[in-house]
Amino acid sequence: MRKKARDLDDLRELAEGVRDAEQTLDTARRNRDEGIRDVRRAGQHTVAEIAEAADVSEPTVRVVVRGIRPGDK
Repeated sequence: MRKKARDLDDLRELAEGVRDAEQTLDTARRNRDEGIRDVRRAGQHTVAEIAEAADVSEPTVRVVVRGIRPGDK
């Protein structure tokens, strides 16, 4: 059940939860993308196999491998 915001402090707390979740998701995506690069660099698996294992599309694997994925720094 969701927490009901009764005042601005409650709303700030909810916003903080969103920021924390976004940070966790960004970190997980960076880790996954680095894993995609590592596996592709090893050269033992196809783009299709990597995409399936990473639960992303083949074009996403290609973009990640090229290092031009939005948000990469």
